Amino acid sequence: MPQEEYVNGRRASDRLRTPRETAARMLDQYIGEPEDTPPPRECARGELDDMATTCCQLATGVIESGRLPTPGALDVFRDAATRWARDGVPLGRIQHAISDGCVSGVRTAPRSVDGAVLVMELLDVLTEAVSDAYLAEFRTLTQSGPRHDAELLDALLTGDGTARKIADRMGALLAEDYHVVALHFPAHAEEGGRRIDATMMAARKLRRIHAALATVDAACTPIASLSPTGGTVLLPDVPGVDVGDLVGRLAEAGEVAVTATTGSASIDDIASTAPHLYELLSLVRRLRYAPGTYDISDLVFEYQVSRPGLGRKHLVTLIDPLRDSVDLLPTLQAFVDSDSNRKKTATWLTVHPNTVDYRLKRVEQLTGLDPMKPSGLRRLHAALIADRLEARRVPVGERSL
Repeated sequence: MPQEEYVNGRRASDRLRTPRETAARMLDQYIGEPEDTPPPRECARGELDDMATTCCQLATGVIESGRLPTPGALDVFRDAATRWARDGVPLGRIQHAISDGCVSGVRTAPRSVDGAVLVMELLDVLTEAVSDAYLAEFRTLTQSGPRHDAELLDALLTGDGTARKIADRMGALLAEDYHVVALHFPAHAEEGGRRIDATMMAARKLRRIHAALATVDAACTPIASLSPTGGTVLLPDVPGVDVGDLVGRLAEAGEVAVTATTGSASIDDIASTAPHLYELLSLVRRLRYAPGTYDISDLVFEYQVSRPGLGRKHLVTLIDPLRDSVDLLPTLQAFVDSDSNRKKTATWLTVHPNTVDYRLKRVEQLTGLDPMKPSGLRRLHAALIADRLEARRVPVGERSL
């Protein structure tokens, strides 16, 4: 094993003892001031720091031990390459970051010939590991996945009768029936930074979602049009396809809580079904329901209550007598949300079940509707929904305030 060489009385590897600082100095020269110049790649500065820092740490081990790292030590690079292939980070820029980290290690030990040779060998094995993992994931993403043909999707959503001709021209096989899925993607936590960073992180979230969509069985390839805030997926209605499972995959990939509304339709009825799903998706968000997958049948009651007019205004007046109390409306809402489970309601409100009973009795006394009876609870539930929708309506003259 080659012995450690010394430079000016110090071990050559000592200058790599602070790899984070070494990496930062190297990247400062490459990137420049972040306020003046945005990062020249779709990869956050912190990730570049981590990549170069890990290279410096490996270079330290190589110089000290005289041996290249074990194959398992390169897994962190393989994992990063796979993730960045999904995110669309250019392979050449990833390799550049690795090269800069290794070159930084060589420069700290200019008189160590053996160390320099070993670090260059390290660069070779790192480049091979990263390239193999990146290209393997890239092939997976390009060989299967959703169709993103805007012309075909527009034809299906507008119902202009040209969808089959377009599919024939493209060589695409259309299903007879589809699950039409309307989706909402909230902003990822990383989208809250500077405008440039927020745009970049939103794009990366979308690429992760596209990668998850690509894992759907090729025998039932979906047709999709997605943006960072949501979109539409047409999923063939065939045995074994589960819309809830798909939405769960997209949520996990995007690292956000996805909300979806879905309904089945024949290929000729997609155009008439989709607008209702978009409306229901808006309704779910206005009512601030929990993220998840909602079928049309799940929202029939809310949909009917949401129709504007005298009926909805009348429903709101049913609970007006409860507004003078700070406890009655929250208790009634919790009771509805718990599926009329008084013990669960008490747990949510951190009160005794007897307190829930007392408050519900007061609701009956003030409104004339008994929430403990199905007929009374249905009307009170409808009133709560109407109240939320009315409360979120802003007079035209106040919208600019």
